[in-house]
Amino acid sequence: MVYLSEKPVPDCKRVLYLSYTGLLEPLGRSQVLSYLARLSDEYRFILVTFEKPDDLADRDAMVALRAECAALGIDWRPQRYHHRPRLPATLWDLLVLLWQTLRHSLRRDVRLVHCRSYIPAIAAWLCGKVTRKPFVFDMRALWPEEMVTAGRLKTTSFVFSALKWVERRLLRNAVTVVSLTEAGVQHLVTAYPEIPRERFRVITTCVDVDRFHVPEKNAASGRLADRSPFVVGTMGTLLSGWFYLDAFFRFFLAVKAARPDAVLSIVTRDDHEEVLSRASESGVNEKDIRIASASADDMPDYLAAMDVGVMFFAEKPGSAPTRLGEFLSAGVPVVGNTGIGDLGDLIRHYDVGTVIENPFDEKELGEKARSLLEEYDHILQRGSCRAAAETYFTVEAGAARYREIYRDLLGNCPSSACQTGRT
Repeated sequence: MVYLSEKPVPDCKRVLYLSYTGLLEPLGRSQVLSYLARLSDEYRFILVTFEKPDDLADRDAMVALRAECAALGIDWRPQRYHHRPRLPATLWDLLVLLWQTLRHSLRRDVRLVHCRSYIPAIAAWLCGKVTRKPFVFDMRALWPEEMVTAGRLKTTSFVFSALKWVERRLLRNAVTVVSLTEAGVQHLVTAYPEIPRERFRVITTCVDVDRFHVPEKNAASGRLADRSPFVVGTMGTLLSGWFYLDAFFRFFLAVKAARPDAVLSIVTRDDHEEVLSRASESGVNEKDIRIASASADDMPDYLAAMDVGVMFFAEKPGSAPTRLGEFLSAGVPVVGNTGIGDLGDLIRHYDVGTVIENPFDEKELGEKARSLLEEYDHILQRGSCRAAAETYFTVEAGAARYREIYRDLLGNCPSSACQTGRT
């Protein structure tokens, strides 16, 4: 069944939105639908996403999400995501995406293509040679460098060189480039000096703050002494090669040395057995671990049950972890390392936790674990976690920045104005 709104579509305000992340995933809801819901009062979207097979099999969730999109006037076109074998699967998805992009962007009322990450941007760039429709390159991260960081590519490989060649073409041809961080923009401006700085916009990873609640224990009246067990948690993808899982376990052990009642809470869709195996190798007792998968609707409750949220990542200047804003929205103090976009600067600026320079330094982990516990009550008393979320990470602010981009590109333009002549 296809749901379509009868709401009139303003001239020059229909956008084709391409996302390789599924709308049924927690990340898709928080980083795609939450924005489009706020923009749908002024713009009409055709939304193409790639959904995991298990999510597509949940008929009740599919029906509910179709109805939600229809109520917002969003024409949602879900496609099946293919994972293995990795390269052929990605190429197949790209072919599907090329077809979807071409067929929808050929519509005369589609004036702009918004691409969330590299694969959709490649499709928009190639199809744009035929359709002449402009596209926004919403980068999300510096993909080639992150593939190297994760150990999937080498900088000397042909694939890395090809990706950098494609990246340069995408940056040259996009009408606007959105980066998650200022650090990412600086990296790109240095690497590609021919790309004008004014083409870049910074929109950090935002969250729907109102979906999260601050439990009494995380409010200003909460106290460390009243917490038992003390829950050290993390969430999201852990086995990608970007998350320092072993360092996370060692930090937990450092906390447990000071707080013997400490336990781990891990919320992930990754293979639970592999995560538990890695925990055991790091010396963590399985009895101290609570591990679960969660839907987007369940995530606020899981976060509210945590006492501290930990984010240790390999160096990624163009990234902004979604989980930072979500932890803070639940009033949870955070621990993170430097080199992850603006993460360390944000933690220090808003005084919402502890920053670790080297998550592999056992001495520093121990010192920072003890200092976090010493400062814990003061962080809560200041109420700085929720305040930071409402000030910097709220999705309303992010949606407003996207609205500015759309208005700059589509504001009052006639049909002929939404063409691009770049090559």
